[in-house]
Amino acid sequence: MIQIAKQADRNIPVSLQQVARQGELPRRYLEQLVIGLKNASLIRGVSGKVGGYCLTKPAGEIKIGAIIESAIGPVNIVDCVNEPRQCLKADVCECRLLWVLINGRIADVLNEFSLADMLDKKWYRLMSQQLKQPPAGPATRHKSRSTSTSGATQ
Repeated sequence: MIQIAKQADRNIPVSLQQVARQGELPRRYLEQLVIGLKNASLIRGVSGKVGGYCLTKPAGEIKIGAIIESAIGPVNIVDCVNEPRQCLKADVCECRLLWVLINGRIADVLNEFSLADMLDKKWYRLMSQQLKQPPAGPATRHKSRSTSTSGATQ
């Protein structure tokens, strides 16, 4: 999708051969991905000698989550998240709520960013800097919960 989006402003169709070569991906794999992307109306095929694929809407309107979902299906880190009936213990599982939370956060992140964001060099630099910083949050939040709990029992 990034290779196709790079040509979107010039309205030039991008062939799968070009994408395969630039992305160092097998063409057969790309052929499978294109089916889902077309079914989701994220790309359209252009026939002819200089044919290929174009975006159906501006890159800023195409969320990464939509791309992932059209290619491989909905985010689902374990089967019981989207299909609780798949697990006999779904109603009493101590872990399921955590899996649902993690799954939702992954989906939120994927839907927060667009294809245009990934093409933006400033966005890329900003995200790279943020990822270099150590995460602050879960350990801090966990510590404050345990402190308030331990104080109540003493």
